[in-house]
Amino acid sequence: MEEKIIEIIEDLTDYKELNNNKDIDLLENEILDSLAFIELIEKLNNEFNIEVQPTQVTPNTWRSVKNIAEYVKRLQSLWF
Repeated sequence: MEEKIIEIIEDLTDYKELNNNKDIDLLENEILDSLAFIELIEKLNNEFNIEVQPTQVTPNTWRSVKNIAEYVKRLQSLWF
């Protein structure tokens, strides 16, 4: 799952080093801007068959690939 999330983020942004640095803070390092964030939510919804509600998610969720993967797994467990 983390590999697919990395692929999605790298497709949305100019940052291509996530495989080498999976713990990088995506917000602090401005890898995810507001447009990429909206597109990421859409792609996660489609790819993992979930429904992310941005207003119900804390900013910490989006800080790292690991946090995003954990959030997606929690949502999937609710849906399946």
